Parts: sequence; C-alpha cells; structure tokens
Amino acid sequence: MGLLYPGALVFFALVPALVLAYLARERPSRVTVSSVLAFRALRGFRRERFGGWPRLDWMFFAEVLILSLVVIAMASPFIWKRSSPLAVVIDNSAAMQALTPSGKTRFDIAREKLDAELSAENGGGEISVYTTAPQPRRVAPPFITLTEARLALRRIKPTDAPNDQTTLENFLSNLASEARVAKVIFAGSNALAAPVPARIHPIAVGDAVANAAIGSFTLRREVLGAEALHASLTIANFSPETRTLDLVVTGDGKEVARAKEALGARETATLEFPKIPSARIYQAKLAPDDALALDNVAYATAGSVKNVSILFISPTPADADGLNSIPGVAVTAKSPDSYSPDELGNYDLAIFEYATPTELPAVNTMLVMPPPGDPVFGLTVTPTAKVEIAGWHTTDTLTDSVNFRLLSLRGGEYFGTHPWMSQVVGGDGGALLLKGERGAHRFVATGFNPFPYLGRRNLPMSILTLNAISYLAGLGSTSSGYRTGEPWLVPAGVDRVILPSGKKKTAHPGTLFTDVSEQGVYELVGPGDAQTPRAVNLADLTESDLSSSPLLKVESANSGSASPVMEKSSLSDYILFAIIALTALEALIVYRRRRIVEAAP
Repeated sequence: MGLLYPGALVFFALVPALVLAYLARERPSRVTVSSVLAFRALRGFRRERFGGWPRLDWMFFAEVLILSLVVIAMASPFIWKRSSPLAVVIDNSAAMQALTPSGKTRFDIAREKLDAELSAENGGGEISVYTTAPQPRRVAPPFITLTEARLALRRIKPTDAPNDQTTLENFLSNLASEARVAKVIFAGSNALAAPVPARIHPIAVGDAVANAAIGSFTLRREVLGAEALHASLTIANFSPETRTLDLVVTGDGKEVARAKEALGARETATLEFPKIPSARIYQAKLAPDDALALDNVAYATAGSVKNVSILFISPTPADADGLNSIPGVAVTAKSPDSYSPDELGNYDLAIFEYATPTELPAVNTMLVMPPPGDPVFGLTVTPTAKVEIAGWHTTDTLTDSVNFRLLSLRGGEYFGTHPWMSQVVGGDGGALLLKGERGAHRFVATGFNPFPYLGRRNLPMSILTLNAISYLAGLGSTSSGYRTGEPWLVPAGVDRVILPSGKKKTAHPGTLFTDVSEQGVYELVGPGDAQTPRAVNLADLTESDLSSSPLLKVESANSGSASPVMEKSSLSDYILFAIIALTALEALIVYRRRRIVEAAP
C-alpha cells in the first residue's frame, strides 16, 4: 500500500481546529422562569462562552473521522494488485474485405477467432481494443469486462484504407514491449515473421486468394485548348494463371471507353485512353468479379483537371477577354488599383500585364512587359521600339511547337541577366522570355505582349501563350491522385465535405481533412453551395495482392512471456463513498434530533 500524494497529510493539522470549534460551542445555564412560554422565549437568548472542557459527544468523533478520511483521500492511497491487462488488435484494412472460399470475409473470420480467444480468457484485467487502418488507434477507453470488449469488436467494420506496414510493425512492437500489457492478441491478414515476441498471440487469416485489381486511375489535359482528356489506368492480375480482364470506363453514367486485356500470372499493365469525352465523374469497372470487390472499381473526376483559374492584373483588363475562350480556363480581370495580394490564394496563377506585384506572389506568376524599377523581381528592363528574336531553346516546354519565324512582334523590352531566372527566348538586345522558380513557385517574364489571345488568328503566339499557361498551371503531368487513408488539405473556400456515404463533415480551409477512409467521390462544398467532386481510391496494388501478404517484423524490448503485471489500484473511490455515507448519516441523525427537540412541550 502507498500514497500518491503523501504531502497532503499536512492537512491533518485541521483536526485541532475542530477541537477549538467545540470549545466555543453553546453551554447551557440554569434559569428560573415563570412559565413554559417564557422558557421558550429564552431559547433564542442562550449564552455562549469560551473555555472549559468541551463536551465531546459522538458528533465530534464522527466529524473527526470524516475530516481524516478527506485528508487521506487527498493523499490518494493505493494498493498493489496482480492484473493481466490484455490488448486486442484487429486488422480492419481494405484487404480484410476479401472473400474467402468459405464465403466469409477475412474480417469476419478474424472477428470470430478473436471472440473465441476472448471467451477463453479469465478477465483478470483491463481489455484495450485497437484497429490498424488507416493508422493504429484504440477504439475506446479500456474495458473492464470481457463482455464489453466483445461487444466493441462486433461494432468494428473494415475500412477502404490500407495498412501502413511500417507503422503497424512499430505499433505492435511497442505493445509487446509495454510493461503494462500482459498479452497482445493480433488478428490480421499479415503473418508475423519469426521470432514472434512471447507476449504476442498472432491469428493469421490471410490465406492466398486470386484477385485482379485497378491500381490507379488518372486524368490529365495534355495542353490547354483541348476538351478531351487523357485517361490512364493501371490494372494487375494477382493469380497463378493468365486471365482476360474487361475494363469499362463510364463518364456521368455513359460508356466512354472500353478495353480487354489478357494478363499473365502476376502481370501488371497500363491502359491509355488518349481522348475521352469530358464528364464530371468517371468510373472504371473491372470484370469479372473476384474476391475483393473494392479494387475492381475506381473513380476519377474532371476536378483533377479542373479549370485553371487565372487572376489577370492589368491597367487594360480587356486584354484578358480572349482567354475565356480557351477550354479549361477561367479568368478574373482586375486593375492594379483594385487588386489585393490576399486574393492570390484563390487562384492557380496570376498574370501581371504592364504591372508588377508589391511582394513575391504566393502563386505561379507570369509578368508581361513589366515596367522598369521593379523592386520585387529586380528585372533589368530596356525598352525597344522593335523586338527581334534571335534564338530560343528548342527543347523547352515554353517553345514546344511554336514557329517563331511566323511571330509578328511589335515593340517591347529586353531583359538583362537575372540571378535566378534563365533565358528561354533571346534577341539582339537581351532576353525576351525568362523563366525560373522561387519559393516553390514558377515564374515567367516576357518582353513582348502575347495578349489579347486571338486563337487561330495568331496561331504561333496562341501556342506560345498556351504553353506558358500550361507550364505555370502544371498541365501535362499526371498526379497520383487521392488515396484512402491519406489526408489532404482543404482548398480555399471549402467549408464542408460530403462523404461517399452521404455524411456531411465540417471542413476548414488550409487544414488537413482526415476522414478519408471511404473509397468514392467526395463533394467539396464551397461558396454558394457549389460542389466540386474529388475522387479517392484504394489505388494500392500491394494491398490488392491477396496471394502474398508481406510478413510483419515485430520486435520486443521485453522478451518475457505473457504473465500478470503489478499495477496500482486506487482506494480513493471507496474512501469518497465512506465520506458521503458518514456525512449523510450525521445529517439524518441531527435532523431527527432537532425535530424531536422542536416538538417537545
């Protein structure tokens, strides 16, 4: 037995104060009265005096006991007792949704085996229940009884997110090393590599199952101006024999592409669809059905190749009018006086025509004929009445497919050597087109004006303009897309997110959105209740490989076998109950005594 806070015992000094209180208690004196009425009248004028021996009745000792119990409770007494705390870990990752030959999922089998294991336990300690995906976590505070723990297991469902193997290995290693855990039961699709720590009791349910899967589904717009999109899908055959797989892609419910591919055992292939019609939401479905339905479906949205939003700042905002005719481009034009740097966060890129920002922009930016004396970029500008192009980089993204010999340029300006922007197009008087990166953002500066955008009426200049915007917007590249279990930043203006299940979640721009364990299309709701779809897929062929799950390497700093542990058991709750009971009993007796006295003649 011991005390957590022995310093609290100093409050026993309050006991003498209780004795002093009894020294000042009311003392009766003999008075002769003429009648009972006079006796009752004198009851309100009884004298008090200090000193003498106190009359220590049973109430004094009861109050001393109560006060002492309060002090002891403040010191938090405890006793040591033997306990067998249990940690139950169930794998709830996407692979656990796979059907087994018995017709049950891996998760159902794991839950049944855990339930049977818990039934054989003696319940000699707390039971903590953990899940593994997308990150290991405890589902609730420790349970006291095995019944509570088994009910909690029945409420758990598998997610669409994969396990992080390294994180899971570290988590199990920490549990096996924890001195307060006597035994760890882990049920999952991954077996444990030998040697297995003595405290861990593994239950492997990851029997090999043949499976085919869609790995990734991405869309991209090759260049601005093209309405059709380029789709790319990765498919895999995780089975011991060759299989012919059918893939159908639909856009807003209508079929837009189809392919049939024969894949050998454990073979992976990438299918390209260069031109698929524009749609809001795309779905790819793989046939025939197999053990894991989750990875036979994948989603993509036009939001992944959304319109490039441009903020055009110029003393002549009308120069931006032609850009709105480009598919995939949305332009907002403002004069330098009405522009605020805070607005840049709402756009993908900015174009400053005949103007310069007051600070380095936080977005990719194009400078068109910036005026001399710019303090932010430090460009050396030499105006000229006629611009002559002398050379250009033939392999640069900005010059791709541009016939510079057909360009008809008017007056402009030459740039001098710049510390961090390099020349792409040059003339006799210096650089005419510069590009560079600063602070993770791209910048382009032109010594001639490509605006207004005229389309086919000035094809070479239009191609150059599209190249510059595509470069600044990062078009032509393929992103990995969004995956289940991986949080993403909430875009500006979004205040809530509708999950694929239909649930609505509050969101805060610039913060991580973590409720991403479902595969499907998330609707990001912004100003005016405008919804932007975002596709989130499993997109993990390692998780889809149900024929060869990797072994988990678990190491424990505590090599001892599973055995009871000694833990502190607080006595404060019992003492508090005794204090409440004694106080109530004293109050009841005093109340009854007072009623008897008041009722006396």
